[in-house]
Amino acid sequence: MATNPEGRQTSIRAVTSTTGTYNEDWMSYCGGSGTYNERLLAKINTYLSASHTNLPEAWVALVRAKGANSTGTADEMGAFTAS
Repeated sequence: MATNPEGRQTSIRAVTSTTGTYNEDWMSYCGGSGTYNERLLAKINTYLSASHTNLPEAWVALVRAKGANSTGTADEMGAFTAS
């Protein structure tokens, strides 16, 4: 059984058709330009139709939108499917 990071990596690769490093695959998934954090923030804001200005707040909002109610860690989301 894959760990949560391995499962997320597999899901990202399925969507992006990439086989780079972990960071390269995520950069491809987030698209756009800028740093990884800037790209991920934009991706989360688009998904949530929000305008968060910092990644930690956006991440907590995403986790809560996915049904978790506590601190907002990725592991709380359980299964991860990139789309």
